[in-house]
Amino acid sequence: MSKKHFTEEQILALKENPSVARVSNLSISFTEEFKRKAYGELLSGKPMWQIFQDHGIDTEALGPVRVMKFQQFINMCAERGDGFRNLRNTLCGKEKGDDEGAISKRVKSLENEVAYLRQVVEFLKKIRSADSGVKR
Repeated sequence: MSKKHFTEEQILALKENPSVARVSNLSISFTEEFKRKAYGELLSGKPMWQIFQDHGIDTEALGPVRVMKFQQFINMCAERGDGFRNLRNTLCGKEKGDDEGAISKRVKSLENEVAYLRQVVEFLKKIRSADSGVKR
């Protein structure tokens, strides 16, 4: 995350851009479609700052660090093979269209945790009763 903060005017301008998925005063996220297009243009030899400008994104507002980091990010996404999805949403179970599967996985995980904690409580009860039996 960059330490450069966006101004209110920059945030409003970036929010209007169809290539921007989310923007706050500290961070910006781009759409999956833009990431794909940017990677294709990057492979054709176009510099990253030019790609941003061609898509109407103010490189002055982003700053050179964000531009460089975004280029590294889309290269990493391409190497990863999972595409250009936002993995934060995927890993948190917030992927669109997969809410039911994520919820059922979360419920199963919580059920397993409850069962484990019940076993721990029973174990502690047995230790306590065994300890009090030894002291008598």
